[in-house]
Amino acid sequence: MPSNEHIENFKGRVKEAISKVLPKTEIDMDETKEAIWKDLSELYYKYEDGEHKRAFREILQEISDKISEGKWDTIYKKLYREEQKEKLF
Repeated sequence: MPSNEHIENFKGRVKEAISKVLPKTEIDMDETKEAIWKDLSELYYKYEDGEHKRAFREILQEISDKISEGKWDTIYKKLYREEQKEKLF
């Protein structure tokens, strides 16, 4: 019969192995925000002309307004629909 020490060592090795396989559950909010700013920057500078940049600003304003009104669900639904359209093609 294995001793408690052997059982605890085994448990420790199993936990360590699982932690290497499973994704990290804690999300660093600052890293996530940096990544989002980077994505937004790339999108903004993707286009050279002022009309595209103006469209970008108008969409951000629309999103901001909806969130301020407590209507995040309408933004989510719009993003979801656009994502589904891409998956169809």
